[in-house]
This record gives sequence, structure tokens and C-alpha cells, in this order.
Amino acid sequence: MSGYKQSSYEPNHWEPQGPPLRPYNRVQWTGVALVFVGIAVDLLYLAGRLGWIPKLVDEPVIAIGPLMLGVVLVNSRRQPISPEQCARQRRRALIVAAVGVVACAVGLAAIFYFKGA
Repeated sequence: MSGYKQSSYEPNHWEPQGPPLRPYNRVQWTGVALVFVGIAVDLLYLAGRLGWIPKLVDEPVIAIGPLMLGVVLVNSRRQPISPEQCARQRRRALIVAAVGVVACAVGLAAIFYFKGA
């Protein structure tokens, strides 16, 4: 079975993607509609909590599903990315990770300092 698998196939390979491909197709527009539905449900919940309207939505959790599905549908078609943009994204990710590590270290040091341990 020498021809069983392609030599260039790598199942765990991930290529960075660019922004959503435009013009949107019907799947992406469905995602946009779902995002707006989720935002509307959240606004209804907030308006009910503030007493502006009667409480129509008891929990804001029901808006999470349409929001997440909408984002997935909008991002279902992505633009290819150039090697320069890929390097820029990698560099930005490293900077964000380094800032996060430093922020955690500073927070931990502040906790130890103020606790007196």
C-alpha cells in the first residue's frame, strides 16, 4: 500500500487565516442575522433589568448560542494570508503572551506584598 496516503498530508496542520471573505454569501449573512438576534436578546434582558420594559427575558444566557453560532458562520469563509501578515500575527501573539505573563507576575507579586507573606 505505498499510495495509501499523500506524503504532504498533515492532519494537525493549521494555517492562519485572514479576515472573513467578502462579499458575504448566504451562510455568512445568516451568521450576521444570528449575531443581531443574540445582541437583541441581551438588550431585551438589560432593558428588563433596568425597568424600562417588562421583563421578557429571565436569563441572558440564551443569547450565547446565537452569538457563538453567528460568529462561526460569518468566519466560515476566510481570506488567505500572506507570509508577511503571518509573521506579523505571530509577533503580535508573542507580544500579547509576554505582556500576559508579566501582568500575572506583577499581580502575584502585589498579592504577596499586600498579604505580607
